[in-house]
Amino acid sequence: MPVLDSRAPYYGRMHATFPARAVILAAGDGGRLGGRTLALAKPLLPLNGRPIISYTLDALALTGIREVVVVTGYREAQVRAALAEDHKDLALTFVSNPRFEGGASLSLAATRQVCGDNPFLLLMADHVLSAALVRRLLRAFAADPTQCYVAADASHRDPLFTAEATKLALAGDGTSRVTAIGKSLASWQTLDAGAFALTAAVWGAADAVPEDCELSAIMAELAHRHLLYAADVSGAAWYDIDTEDDLVAASAMLGAL
Repeated sequence: MPVLDSRAPYYGRMHATFPARAVILAAGDGGRLGGRTLALAKPLLPLNGRPIISYTLDALALTGIREVVVVTGYREAQVRAALAEDHKDLALTFVSNPRFEGGASLSLAATRQVCGDNPFLLLMADHVLSAALVRRLLRAFAADPTQCYVAADASHRDPLFTAEATKLALAGDGTSRVTAIGKSLASWQTLDAGAFALTAAVWGAADAVPEDCELSAIMAELAHRHLLYAADVSGAAWYDIDTEDDLVAASAMLGAL
């Protein structure tokens, strides 16, 4: 079965200040996939014979990250039972977001007490991510653990993929500092791959925006505070799954590895 990267765990060689915990947002109802998610939560939809979320959990295990907080909401009993059974190699903590029909900010907020002031990785349950991508994100964090980072992919992408993706604008000062984030930016340099390495600064940013909003609003506030930088993950495998076409494309990506 594909795990996207079969090399030895990487986290053990990292500095002690690196994130030891990952947060995965898995509370949404996956409405854009229509009938597929009526009886099965989106993170559990089969992708080449395995649940979508399993590929990201594998990637975390391969980098040596064992503590994973999963935020559940829609069909949460189903998600919790499936993950507890299939990923016994990870120390899983489940946090409930009863307001899962709102913005993803509410799912992030549900983890605040668990994460505290410690750095953590923030990932999405409907993004297939490789261990190579996680390694590059952690490596970027090593350069300056006082900043927050977003996995950024400048690889050439299909126009249909790019149209749906969140974009990042970078400062023209020779750094990788993010100046803007959004799906409709008029000028941008790279794509947001949906993975972040965050410090406690994210909570201050979250307090400065509406409680119920999209994650991009929180990340935009971090960028406004000059605290968000792009970690180059170009070429590392990942896919954001929102539609039937995305399932087909992600399946082809996995099959080509």
